Amino acid sequence: NENPSSSIQPIVEKIRKKVGAEFIVVGNKNEVRYSHPNPLLIGHKMVGGDNNKVFKGKEIVSESTGTLGPSLRGKAPIYDDKGNVIGVVSVGYLIKDIDHEAKVFSKKLLKNSIVILLFGIGAAFLISFNIKKSIFGLEPKEIGRMYKEKHAILESIHEGIIAIDEYGEITVV
Repeated sequence: NENPSSSIQPIVEKIRKKVGAEFIVVGNKNEVRYSHPNPLLIGHKMVGGDNNKVFKGKEIVSESTGTLGPSLRGKAPIYDDKGNVIGVVSVGYLIKDIDHEAKVFSKKLLKNSIVILLFGIGAAFLISFNIKKSIFGLEPKEIGRMYKEKHAILESIHEGIIAIDEYGEITVV
């Protein structure tokens, strides 16, 4: 195509907006841009200086400063039908945007952690309250002491005792 940017730029911009990237830049083997979020930079040389490995056929992730500022970007080679590298595509996010997203995520994580912690404390309190209620507010030591006392009393009685529960079942003989 005599003017590759006329067909590449609209496709790339649509993808860039859909994925939320700060930039997607497509360049040729000479690092001349065919797409850029700032149309005035199309036709100019790519900056950042990290395309050497890409032109050797390797995908990379790098942190570099380009025309839009410091960014984290992934780069991949573009191949022709014969498997030759003919260009590069670079997708990037500005470091300041990444930092902002990290702060937003941290705040959400902190809020959610506090809610979960409060829910856990509330649930533990309710469970504890119900257990205390079912054992008449007695502590484990008190229950153990009462069991020993009951056992001692039953062992010391020489007459017969029969205890029946509310269902008519014998519980102690």
